[in-house]
Amino acid sequence: MFEKESTKRYSDAECQTLFASLFPAGFAGEDVLKEIAPEGWPDSTLHFVFHPTIEQVHWESVQLHRNLRNWPWSAKDRPDEPEPTLEGIHADYHDSPVDTAREVRELVAQCLWDVFSNENDVVDQDSRLVDIGSWRGAAGFLADQLNRETGERQYHYIDFYMGSFWVSQRADLTPVYEMIFRRLKDRLFDWRYRFPKLNLIDFPSERPDGRRSHELEKMRADLEQAHREAMDNLKSEPLPAIVIAYSNIFGIFPHGWPPWEFNERDD
Repeated sequence: MFEKESTKRYSDAECQTLFASLFPAGFAGEDVLKEIAPEGWPDSTLHFVFHPTIEQVHWESVQLHRNLRNWPWSAKDRPDEPEPTLEGIHADYHDSPVDTAREVRELVAQCLWDVFSNENDVVDQDSRLVDIGSWRGAAGFLADQLNRETGERQYHYIDFYMGSFWVSQRADLTPVYEMIFRRLKDRLFDWRYRFPKLNLIDFPSERPDGRRSHELEKMRADLEQAHREAMDNLKSEPLPAIVIAYSNIFGIFPHGWPPWEFNERDD
């Protein structure tokens, strides 16, 4: 079980000060680039996050198509469209020029969301929580950090919401997580892992509605089943890059890993 959550949290000002100390030259400083891509950004596999191969784009398009088709709450009368083809993707795909500074700072921000949000905790020596906000709040905090860094209002919370979720299959992000954990360890911070779980938000109503209540209970049951299946799948999958990175820097697995053992002890 996780230790009792501390009520002591970093203020917004303290969080901004911490991030300034973690990245004195910014999210895309030369020091960051040297750590995550010493061979140079264009020659690093990390650049595939922003410049995926045609095959990768096709694979992602097919996965999205199948997920939407199998989404349990999708309309049953929705027409079954054919899967995207490699030829069709090739005809429509246009790569963009490499922009090292923009790509590095955005990737670092995505990975910072994975570390500081997504149900995970960063704590200092006194177990004070570095609270940069909820899923959306954390994304907004990182967007504001980059807007201050660039001097422009070009980023919004949606740019970093869900962190690296949409691009994590394009490259091994371990070097980026290692860079973040190395800086946290140097400043005597620690990290706690939690397996993310979606929860249904129910807005109360004064009017009884049996059908609505039945549908909500079914949706809760579906979410619980999906969570159990995701946990079971995790047991047979390779270690997540973020867990590997923590282990490489701290020499042990993070508190909370593996999550199924912690859940079993909680039960």
